[in-house]
Amino acid sequence: MNGSVGLRAAFVVALLVALAACSDSNGGDDDPDDGSDNAKVARIIVTPGEGFLWVGERLTLAAFAYDEDGTLLKDVSFTWSGTDDTVAGLEDGRVEGFATGASLVTASAGDVSSSPVAVLVIDAPENAQSSDEYLAEAAEAGLVTPHEVLTYRVYAAFKDSRLPLQYKGRASGAFETEALQDVIDQYDTLPAETKAALDPFLVPPADGASWLAPPGGGQGLGNGRPTCKASTDGWDFVNSTQAKVNVWYQFTIPGQKAKAALVSEAIEKEIWPRLFDVLGFPEPLSDSGTSCPLYSPKLDVFLVRNVDFRGLTVPEFGAPYQSSVFIMLDESLSPDELKASAAHELMHASHWAFRTKSFQASYGWLRDAVANWAIDAVYGKTLQLEQDFASCYLSTPELPLQDRSTGHCSASKSDAQRDYGAYLWFQYIANTLGPSTVKSILAATQSVDTGVEAIDNVVPGGFQKHWPLFGKMLWNQAPVDTKAASFTTWDTLNEVVKSVDAHGDLGGAAEKKDDLEPELKNLSHRVYYFDFKDPATRSVLFYNGFFEPKKEGKHLKVQALWLDGAGAWQEEDWSDYEYVGLCRDMKGQRAQHLVIIMSNAETEAGGSVTATRTPYLKRNNVGCWKVQGTVNALEKQPGWSGMGRKGVVTVGFGVDAASTALDFKHPLFPDTLRVGANLLMSPSGSFSFEVAYGEGSCSYSFGPASFVLAPFSGFLQTNPFPELHSPDAAVTDWLKQPARSYVAALVDNSSVAEAVSGKDCQSPHYSVTGGLIATNDEKNGVYVNPPAVLPDGRFSKSYSYLGFNFDWSLTPQTQP
Repeated sequence: MNGSVGLRAAFVVALLVALAACSDSNGGDDDPDDGSDNAKVARIIVTPGEGFLWVGERLTLAAFAYDEDGTLLKDVSFTWSGTDDTVAGLEDGRVEGFATGASLVTASAGDVSSSPVAVLVIDAPENAQSSDEYLAEAAEAGLVTPHEVLTYRVYAAFKDSRLPLQYKGRASGAFETEALQDVIDQYDTLPAETKAALDPFLVPPADGASWLAPPGGGQGLGNGRPTCKASTDGWDFVNSTQAKVNVWYQFTIPGQKAKAALVSEAIEKEIWPRLFDVLGFPEPLSDSGTSCPLYSPKLDVFLVRNVDFRGLTVPEFGAPYQSSVFIMLDESLSPDELKASAAHELMHASHWAFRTKSFQASYGWLRDAVANWAIDAVYGKTLQLEQDFASCYLSTPELPLQDRSTGHCSASKSDAQRDYGAYLWFQYIANTLGPSTVKSILAATQSVDTGVEAIDNVVPGGFQKHWPLFGKMLWNQAPVDTKAASFTTWDTLNEVVKSVDAHGDLGGAAEKKDDLEPELKNLSHRVYYFDFKDPATRSVLFYNGFFEPKKEGKHLKVQALWLDGAGAWQEEDWSDYEYVGLCRDMKGQRAQHLVIIMSNAETEAGGSVTATRTPYLKRNNVGCWKVQGTVNALEKQPGWSGMGRKGVVTVGFGVDAASTALDFKHPLFPDTLRVGANLLMSPSGSFSFEVAYGEGSCSYSFGPASFVLAPFSGFLQTNPFPELHSPDAAVTDWLKQPARSYVAALVDNSSVAEAVSGKDCQSPHYSVTGGLIATNDEKNGVYVNPPAVLPDGRFSKSYSYLGFNFDWSLTPQTQP
């Protein structure tokens, strides 16, 4: 490709530098222990024939030694050397890129050496993309054909040096690749040259026609179907007479035999007994009668080198519903990774034993998730590599369960598909309903077209019951993580679901509102977290925009977890409420942390539910439990001299005790929880009253004297959230007032005997204490210009009317 000229030019320059340094070759043992066949070596070939590495990337070279007759020798000890070990580290043919530059690597046995393999190392581009992303961009620009894209995807997955350098991407961290399945699906439409290039990747790796066959093999025929050569030069396998599986390794690769023995033992003693004997999943199908049985009907597992996946299960051609398979595992994996990958791939092999209603590939997300769950099913807490992919799912709860997109996992697994993290759903199913339920789900794919249908048909209560429970469990921290049924308890999982976090406090403002997302995709969750520290954040209102869709029958759930002022967690279902309130002035509702989990258990693929109006969480500093302070009331009518009639009131207006209950539902606000308590607040307290004024020739006096406010002597009515609605006409009228409006009235009818002095003045004069507070006018039962709570939360103002003057200052109180 023309676009690779620059990179290839750099490659050539680096090679010239390396060739100039050949005399300084190093990295090998000058006096190795010869293998028994070393004396017979006539020719050595190293594969692959070149290497292009990012700094930090690794490549495994294999040396093949032949005698004079061209027979591949088995017991040969090689000495490896490289021209620059500062550029590329080298040990037993395993190369690691250290720094930008080039090194020529050679394998020797006795006096015979291979041709040098050029290894170029450069720093990966900043923000390097995956090969799939580069290829997608090239395809969109018309630089490559669809057949080239498919071929290069396979080359990228198998780190084949024929991949044009401009399409070399970062290491994907993917568990598997779909490239081979795509080749199988499209095979009959591919041109002969494409088939010939890809055929070696479609036969078992130990076969003489595979891409890993010793030099001279691996030639695709490109006609009809990939054809095996029925030879296994360069390979051997580990098993026993009773073994269920042959584990193959290339005997020219140091350390592979030991790893093959480890995998074989893990399968025979741990994986096979657990999955197939104990849990009852169907055993993989025999490959007898297939085109590539490799001498035995047993399942074949191959350790392969230089691949960009952990493992891969490959079915035979022409069997998209049910098939025998072979398995590949990346030989560079650690022992634990090999065992986990073997468990994963054997679960794939088991699913292929079912004859599914639709193509097996169409159940992709289900297959990946169940296979990753199999690691947990086999190893439990002793080996937890399924957790490597938990972030793929936990980072994106807003996406559907079936979503298979990439880019959601932790950095080391950046290109892994999201569905590998969906094992968490099956871990939930297995731990709540039993592992047999997972087996029944796979069995159900024999009669339904999708994984979602299989689950909904098998799981008691279906998604409608279990999806919200699963959503709450994804929180995986207090108060969920300490329960017996939690991912922490089941599997010591430390990761938690990604939430949209916000400060609940007002931050000095009088009001604050956070809009929440108005759309919930089917089989998804949205999680929100608010923390509260400031006691000035008093009244909290949640509007459930999904209330109406829920009433209409949509399978939606809104759950809340909140930590109260006493340090106890409350867990509530808010699904059936349009509005939910929290009064943080009350100890029992003083939320310190609030978690809102919205779940959509609808199952139609690609669907979503949209809120009637955007849901939100609103907060303000309007007192909601009790306000307390003083009121000064002074009556001085025209013609009066002196002070007049004066009341000084120490008063608190508080909500009814019953409204502090967590399950309080106001009768005038249907479909709500804990709202409207401060619609009507009752007074308590005391006041002093005195009279000192003159009118005409008479002087009136009384007190000062103290009085206790009588029950029902007044009220305080507030309007912190005018969006509420009520079937009551009077309440509806009140809610039309601006937010933060309030009205108050206080009247005391205690009798007083005023002393009267003056000529012709009769004493005593009997009166009542009368009005102690009024906040505004009222016309025809409608409040006119009511005052508003000040930005700092105080109720403070003055009001004059018909010779009366009232001024007051009331402050919200916090329940101790």
